[in-house]
Amino acid sequence: MLVLSLIVIFVAFAAFAGLLLAGIISREVVSEIEVINADGGKTALVVYQPGFSSFPRDVSYAFAEGLASSGWRVELTTASPQAPSNFSKYSLLVLGFPSYGGTPGTAIVSYINRVKNLDGLSTVIVSCAGGISTRSIETLKQQL
Repeated sequence: MLVLSLIVIFVAFAAFAGLLLAGIISREVVSEIEVINADGGKTALVVYQPGFSSFPRDVSYAFAEGLASSGWRVELTTASPQAPSNFSKYSLLVLGFPSYGGTPGTAIVSYINRVKNLDGLSTVIVSCAGGISTRSIETLKQQL
C-alpha cells in the first residue's frame, strides 16, 4: 500500500511539473470583457487568471455576481495584455488568481507589473489555493 501511495504522489507531482513546464498553468489567456449588471451604479473591474481547474474562474465569477446583485456594474476579464489598465472609470478592482506553490499565478503578476499604478483604487485580492497559506496574498500585496 505504501508503494502504491508513493507512486500516486510521484505521478501527481510529475504531472504538475509537466504542466508548469508546458506553461499551461501560467499562460496569459485573452478574453473579451463581459459586463454583468450593465445598469449598476459604481463600476468594478474583475481581472482573473484561469487556473489548471475551473476553480479560479468560478470563484471570480461568483464574486462578480455578488457585486452585481449588490448594485454594481461589473466588467470581468482575464489577466492579459488586453485587460484594462486605465482605471479612471472603476471604483473597485478585484484580482482573482490561482496560487501554486504558495505564489500567485504568473499571469496576474504580469498584469500588475504592466499596470504599475493603481492611483489609490480600492482593490480586493481573491487567492484560490488549497491549504491555508497566505504567502501568495502577501506576495501580491507587496507588488501592489
